[in-house]
Parts: sequence; structure tokens; C-alpha cells
Amino acid sequence: MRPYAVEGLDCSGKKTITRIVEVLLRQQGLQPQIVIGPLIGGALGRLDARLANLTGPVGRGSATDLLRRSLYVAEPVIDHIAPRATDTPVLKVSTHLRAWARAELEDDRLMVRLYSATSSIHGRFAGAALLHTDFPVRLERHRADAGAGRTAKDAARRFFGPDSDAFARWHNNLDRLMTAQVPHVLRLDSTTTDPAELATQIARHATSCWERDQ
Repeated sequence: MRPYAVEGLDCSGKKTITRIVEVLLRQQGLQPQIVIGPLIGGALGRLDARLANLTGPVGRGSATDLLRRSLYVAEPVIDHIAPRATDTPVLKVSTHLRAWARAELEDDRLMVRLYSATSSIHGRFAGAALLHTDFPVRLERHRADAGAGRTAKDAARRFFGPDSDAFARWHNNLDRLMTAQVPHVLRLDSTTTDPAELATQIARHATSCWERDQ
């Protein structure tokens, strides 16, 4: 079966909610695997995590920037060809579509062209949940995480200034790409809704998508 994606921009709660989804699916007798980064994991997964969590500035055209962008473009192709157990339900937290949507926003024409050119051999999803959160709530969550030491990411870089309009365009780009690339997208507002309630809806949706994907 193909992976199910849980997607949403920064501070939408996707990791927290996905962990609850995992528990709910295990209660149903499934053995889901949560994946962040390439499905193949291993050293490539560790490199992806390291590059995704850089806190300092990365100059455009620097070696780190080129490595990160190259990996982001290669990841969906690797997901397509990487061997894995087809009967294991996978919850993929965040997808290449998020990076593709940001590349469009930032007018990174090279990344956009490469994503478009390789889209026919990208790893596919059985379905997905797309979380949306009001911008002020995202900022509050970031401040809480920073204060508690759960993130060292810079708010200005993470939220474009912060610029709510730019962030909204990023989300709209992501929604459009997911609509085009994923067969069944469940859109949920995670601004105030209880994460357990959202997880229940996502677990139900994921199960139905996997059943259709058999």
C-alpha cells in the first residue's frame, strides 16, 4: 500500500497529531510506521533531518544550499524507487510538495522545473490530510516551542518576516499541488480543534484510503 501523508506548514501540529493517529491505528490492529524524510531512512534520512533543522542562515548558492535543494528534489524520486514492505502502513509527515510549494513562492525556477520534470516518477500517496492553522496561532506556538527549548528555528526565516500574506500564498500553493498530486485530500483546521479529534478523523480517512489502494 502507498503511504498516507500528514501535511501542513510550520506549527500546524502535524507531528503531534500523527503520533496520536499512530496510537489509534495500532488499536485497530495495524502496525503503522511514522516516516519523516525519505522513506528509505538510514543515513539519507539523517542527512535530510539535519538539513531540515538548520538554524543559521544558508546563503543561496552555497554548498549547503545546493546539497539541501538537491536532496529535496531527489527525495520523491528516491521514494518511488526505494524498496519497502508494501503491506506496511506508512504515515509520512511532511512531503516534497511542501518544498515544491515554497520554491514556487520564492521563484526558485530551477527547483520548480526539476520538480515538474520528475513528477511522473515521484512517490505517490494513497491519500493525505492537510492541516491549516490561523497565522497568529502559528506564531504563538512557535514562541512557546522556542521558550521551552523545543525549537531553535528563527521566526523571521520560518514565517517570512513574519508575513502572513506570504505564508498564506505558501499554503495555497501547497493545497493546489496536493490537489493535483494526491487522490484523496482531507482538509482540516487545526487552529483550535482538539488534536485527538483531528487524529480520529485522519485515522478514519487513512484507513479508507488504504482500503481503496488495495
